[in-house]
Amino acid sequence: MSTPQTVLAIGGTSGMGRATAQLLAARGDAVIVAGRSRARAQGAAREIGGSATGIEINLINILSIEAAAAETGPIDHLVLSAADLSYAPFRELAISDARNVFESKFWGYYRAVQVFGPQLPKTGSITFFSGVAADRPAPGTVAVTTVNAAIEGLTRALAVELAPVRVNAVSPGTVDTEAWSHLSDEDKASAFEQQARSLLVGRVGRPEDVASTVAHLIDNGFTTGTIHHVDGGARLV
Repeated sequence: MSTPQTVLAIGGTSGMGRATAQLLAARGDAVIVAGRSRARAQGAAREIGGSATGIEINLINILSIEAAAAETGPIDHLVLSAADLSYAPFRELAISDARNVFESKFWGYYRAVQVFGPQLPKTGSITFFSGVAADRPAPGTVAVTTVNAAIEGLTRALAVELAPVRVNAVSPGTVDTEAWSHLSDEDKASAFEQQARSLLVGRVGRPEDVASTVAHLIDNGFTTGTIHHVDGGARLV
């Protein structure tokens, strides 16, 4: 078992970020769950249990990030899964909406690393969340595809600049999370069944599939500058 460490999970209140926080807390790490709502983050931390705590971070506000850094104190690892995404065809997507995707995800991650990066020890790590759209764009995903491609470039560049701190990214495929809650149960089941038939593993992803990959990247001191695909083989079919 690895030595317990302090991990800040920005976006750890839901979905894959929440599953990651849950896994790390269950193995004994001190997890700080961060989200735009302090009440929600603290509620998630209580449900996760262990030594998990909750704080507020708004990634589009550098002052919010700096205040959070003063509150957390030193951390060992930073995990960034938060995102505010917009899906629409290129001809219909307003430039302001596309900018908002970059403001929350790319520039939000960039700001967080500017603030928290100097706190990390030489053995620390940063794990970004990208996504399969960077490799397999579909109609209506232009902003998401582009921001994820930018995150992957940022991963490689920071791995070089911040060494020996390690910087990696996880690129999930279709994963059963709250992001699909806009669909009825019937429509979601149909969409997942159709997607599962097209994937090499015969199913869509689960949040814990991604969480275990993040834990691996935190633990593996010889891995940096990589994009780890957790997509059921979506890039190959």
